[in-house]
Amino acid sequence: MKNAAAADIVIFGGGIAGLWLLNRLRQSGFSTILFESGALGGGQTHKSQGIIHGGMKYALQGALTSEARVMADMPERWRQCLLGKGELDLSHVPVLSSRHYLWSPSRLASKLTGFLASATLTSKVESLARETYPAVFRHAAFKGEVFSLDEIVIDVPALVRELVKANQDAIFKIEPLCDAGLKLDDAGRLCSATISLSGKSIEVQAQHFIFTAGAGNEVIIKRLKHQDIAMQRRPLHMVLVKTPFDYPLYAHCLGFGPRPRITITTHHTQDGSTIWYLGGQLAEDGVSRDSESQIKAARAELHALFPWLDFTEAEFASFMIDRAEPLQKSGLKPETVYTKRIQNMIIGWPTKLALAPRLAEDIIAQLQGLQLTPKLFDTRELRSWPMPPLARPVWEEAFCKSVA
Repeated sequence: MKNAAAADIVIFGGGIAGLWLLNRLRQSGFSTILFESGALGGGQTHKSQGIIHGGMKYALQGALTSEARVMADMPERWRQCLLGKGELDLSHVPVLSSRHYLWSPSRLASKLTGFLASATLTSKVESLARETYPAVFRHAAFKGEVFSLDEIVIDVPALVRELVKANQDAIFKIEPLCDAGLKLDDAGRLCSATISLSGKSIEVQAQHFIFTAGAGNEVIIKRLKHQDIAMQRRPLHMVLVKTPFDYPLYAHCLGFGPRPRITITTHHTQDGSTIWYLGGQLAEDGVSRDSESQIKAARAELHALFPWLDFTEAEFASFMIDRAEPLQKSGLKPETVYTKRIQNMIIGWPTKLALAPRLAEDIIAQLQGLQLTPKLFDTRELRSWPMPPLARPVWEEAFCKSVA
């Protein structure tokens, strides 16, 4: 006879989506446990730049898109949490920058300048005087413009630690789920999921199973073979730069297309080194390049944008992010969160770090609509199971490999 465990809700996936949801469900009184086969925050979450978007990067062609509108209230929602007044208390999570910036290497066209200064955006965008520019743009060689955006940048590794802190008794490491471990009845309900670790197996039952495992959702999708749900992958080729100078920068560079030419955030390693983390169009275009070519392209872009800075002694590293998302027509990027309920299962993706609260809200609303009442809880067989490790920041992996 197999060992058994039970909870009202079982979550598979220990990234931002699963951890945020775990906190909210336990607040709501449901016994909830979370399983993760890798490191907590170790998938797409720890590769995030930490920007809590307000949608402005989707409005760079002079019009508010549907994507921009979806994101509009996210910064304030996160700010309330960071102040300890929101749906979760994140008051111990460091804010790396209270504002994100948008810069143009040259003076903007009057049409776009007018759009950014329009009444509809007065609370979202602020034109800055030169003396208030981020330090790197105060150089005489900079001939462009800088705007301040109503967006914040947070410390993602610290966020993961905070979401884990109060839930260490409910988070367990497992080996990757396999198809054979998912037991469905004739109606297509998931009766139980068998989890394994180090030769031990436990059959877990729940009122509802929730899959927020990013690419790991593929196992349940393949098992269900449901015509209304499929997954796509959209890769990015990100670049890390260990700079020989300390200019903290959190900004999008305005380009000619609908996405930022480059997006830069700043992070620091344990040994105090300054890291610029590069995304944006550079990362989109870089998927067709190998690492050496992508780093060469990044060097050229930085030289073009910051000709007054010397990157000769900078160290570069690159890596791929395999963004897992619900399948969209023509492989386009999803505009908002996605959930699909099939019997007693919900499969979901936040699609962006900033939208994790909205995904949790959506899932909780669905569960409340089912009128579930707390009734299952038996985790005795899991007491000896370890908690997964926390993921190391990507900049530590790239430049501090000898650090324990």
